[in-house]
Amino acid sequence: MKISIDGGSFHVAVDTEFDGLIDEATAIYQQTLEQAQSNDKAILRFMQIILEHRDSDDAIGYAAMGLLGWYNTVIQPVTDQDIVLNLPKILPHLVNPAGDLTATSPQAQQTFMQ
Repeated sequence: MKISIDGGSFHVAVDTEFDGLIDEATAIYQQTLEQAQSNDKAILRFMQIILEHRDSDDAIGYAAMGLLGWYNTVIQPVTDQDIVLNLPKILPHLVNPAGDLTATSPQAQQTFMQ
């Protein structure tokens, strides 16, 4: 499975096996959420890791897994297929989550994907 992060001006990707991926990704997200004490701060932390450590495969992998865990927990369950998480589409949701009705709408669950 390929997890891609599209940051607008950059694009990073991680290739991994699907077996056990969702449990690990969700655990990373939950651990970061517990430390950050809010959903938006957890997501911003993953974005910060991506921006500051783009050249580190381990850091990118950790952040991609955390974002995947967030997507799996908050948006919709992840299946065994490649996924692209689009940061420019995630940021407005963090700035104004109550105003972003599409984020939790069953009709528009593809909001954060390309």
